[in-house]
Amino acid sequence: MEATRRNFLVTLVAAASCSAANGAAFAQAGPKKTPFPTPPPSAEQENPAEQQRVPATDSERAKKLAMQQNEKAFRADVAKLYQLASTLKEDVEKLATMQVLSLQMYKRTEEIEKVAKDLKAKAKG
Repeated sequence: MEATRRNFLVTLVAAASCSAANGAAFAQAGPKKTPFPTPPPSAEQENPAEQQRVPATDSERAKKLAMQQNEKAFRADVAKLYQLASTLKEDVEKLATMQVLSLQMYKRTEEIEKVAKDLKAKAKG
């Protein structure tokens, strides 16, 4: 029994030494890779947004121009709504609590409602 064990161990050691000499058992296959990827070029040298930018077509420019005009109109309507609401507030503060609201104040509230509805429609798209 000892002879078979000894033959087995001798064979095992011989096989291990042959594989170690070839480097197949202890070394990784292929070239050694670095643990970290190479860093990208600095942002000052390249701007990815400019690289991917496709020249704008006329339809894109028209859409952008329309959006800018809509934004200006929306801001103007908001300013108008604020102005109307502040004047109505001043008028209400001037009146005594027992007096009836005037026709002018009623028309101003209708105008405020109209501007608010327009703003709501513009906000929806």
